[in-house]
Amino acid sequence: MTPFRAAPRGRRRFRVGATSWVWPQRALENVERLASVVEDVELLLFDVEDPRGLPAAGELAALAALGESAQLTFTVHTPLDAVLGSEDEAHRALGVDRVARAITLGRGLSPWGFPVHAYLGEREGGPPPADPEGWRRRLTDSFTQICERTGVPPDRLCVECLDYDLALAAPVIEALGLSVALDVGHLGRDGRDVEAALERWLPRTRIVQWHGTDPADRDHRSLAHWPRASGVRLVRRLIEASWDGVLTLEVFRPDDLAESLTWLGGVLAEAQG
Repeated sequence: MTPFRAAPRGRRRFRVGATSWVWPQRALENVERLASVVEDVELLLFDVEDPRGLPAAGELAALAALGESAQLTFTVHTPLDAVLGSEDEAHRALGVDRVARAITLGRGLSPWGFPVHAYLGEREGGPPPADPEGWRRRLTDSFTQICERTGVPPDRLCVECLDYDLALAAPVIEALGLSVALDVGHLGRDGRDVEAALERWLPRTRIVQWHGTDPADRDHRSLAHWPRASGVRLVRRLIEASWDGVLTLEVFRPDDLAESLTWLGGVLAEAQG
């Protein structure tokens, strides 16, 4: 196995994070193993309907205590099955409820942000809405309800870029004062212009999610699959902008995280050289 090496600090202001599912164990056990190598952990609350995958009250208290002692921050990824722009009102209401429940569950960790998926259709990869304005109105209503129900400030809700041009959701993001989770891993996977996305969205971005796509087109893999020159430009841009958010290495296997940390360390050294 590749050894784990914490990313060097240097001149960067941003924090480097990992997910709470690197090893197939409870979130607390993952965070205990990650505390010495990262500065933030993305708590994955992908499914609030299955209690087996949710941290219990005691585990959340232990996570908060560990975060304080290890000087870790947290982000909380909200459920994947929440469809906030759905034309089906019952389905949309269920999505609002699921996101609100995840936020309520995780807010005791004082999260830096809550990545939220806003699908075009009923799932990622769905067709674009026939009525984009109607879709935006439904998204606006959903995000407004989430803020009202949870009391979370709008700028802690981070709309994640998925498989479409985030400009489609820009009127909602800007009108409500939402933030962005800029998943550059998705951008790279789909052949989109990473540097143009940074130019457009970095001032509103609280979280950058980064991962590679392997030769079999599976994403959320090691950053060793990312073009190095592109990685240097990305990191240099974050440093030059004095960006102080969270850069999450969004991978889910130990070797992918270890390789990504080593690769990122080299890229950081080159970007600051």
